[in-house]
Amino acid sequence: MYQNLKSKLELYKTGQIKKSCQEEKTGLDVHDIIEGSACSNDNGSCYVIENRYPVTYLHGGCCLGDAQCANMPSMRRVCRDLPLDANIEDFLFLDTETTGLSGGTGTVAFLAGAGFFLGDEFVLRQYFMRDYDEEPAMLTALDELLSDRKGLVTFNGKSFDWNLLQSRFTFNRMRPALKDPIHMDLLFPSRRIWRLKLESCRLTSLEENILGEYRIDDIPGAQIPSIYFEYLDSRDATDIKRVIKHNELDILSLVSLMVRISCKLDNPLGEADGAQELLGLGRIFEANGEYATVIHCFENCMESEILSVKDAASRRLSNIYKRSGNYSRAVEHWESMLADSKMTDIFPLIELAKYYEHREKDVSKAIDLVEKAMKISSRVGFMNNLYYNDLKKRIERLKRKAGRK
Repeated sequence: MYQNLKSKLELYKTGQIKKSCQEEKTGLDVHDIIEGSACSNDNGSCYVIENRYPVTYLHGGCCLGDAQCANMPSMRRVCRDLPLDANIEDFLFLDTETTGLSGGTGTVAFLAGAGFFLGDEFVLRQYFMRDYDEEPAMLTALDELLSDRKGLVTFNGKSFDWNLLQSRFTFNRMRPALKDPIHMDLLFPSRRIWRLKLESCRLTSLEENILGEYRIDDIPGAQIPSIYFEYLDSRDATDIKRVIKHNELDILSLVSLMVRISCKLDNPLGEADGAQELLGLGRIFEANGEYATVIHCFENCMESEILSVKDAASRRLSNIYKRSGNYSRAVEHWESMLADSKMTDIFPLIELAKYYEHREKDVSKAIDLVEKAMKISSRVGFMNNLYYNDLKKRIERLKRKAGRK
């Protein structure tokens, strides 16, 4: 399908398909069914749709205005370059709809949605190019909005949306006013927090499972490029209206998602919905070196009935205690893993073997533990991997050490 779309795009660019198809209209154009206005500048014109929401507007279980009260220092845990005095009013919530989902040369953002706070309102402005020749005008209009901001809030925008827009600025020999924005990409913390809980961390999945929002008559993202091409052919904006609504909901969900993430980072024990979320939050705190909070998160995960969560928390806790020299607590966790795990794990056996060899100087005990690990490896078919080879080297060394005594 995408090869066909790409071919069609090339035909439009080379003029083999007429850009203006007035005689082939089958329905109403954008200006007929979507309230907005033509925005003109030195590079031409594009169509702009603007909606304003009061900060009390509820979406995804949050008032939009809750984002204005979000603890921005907490968000530094997932956005390292966020300044301590960051203000959400300095950010744009950005999302694009494009002629292709894989990016690359020839992919164009035909719709750019940008949301921002202005006083007691959340303004959502969408820039739509009615044809390819409107791209410079659309980029110019968007750039005027970017020039007053310091950063962006996106979902996968670091890898896709912003990269694509930058490439389109370059293609049109334009320099964006926001050259090196502070970027809060919510995809990465979302994956950290919810990937154990959800089958998918796509925005629509997070909407339904985390925000409690369910879309009606939504356009699947995979269909959006072909809808735009069909619009260029027919000038019937019936489905384009649905695409614009899709983009609008994406941006509103970005606001609510940021609020949810901020709340969980502020109060992980109080806000986490279950041990799977708490484990993900703990990993974020661990990456930031906040070990007191990490220990609280992971110790609470030990009460989970989900074996994989409990084992992962125990493994991480034992490593933290080991690094800090608290071997008594580390040993408790290694022994707990052996006692509670339904699937025998080699990790605690190796760690206990190291402990008895180097800390307790009990070589005989260490040999017993390594032999158990080797039996498990051979039973589950690990005999030819590096893990098993390391165990062989370890037990040979331990036996040599025992023979010298």
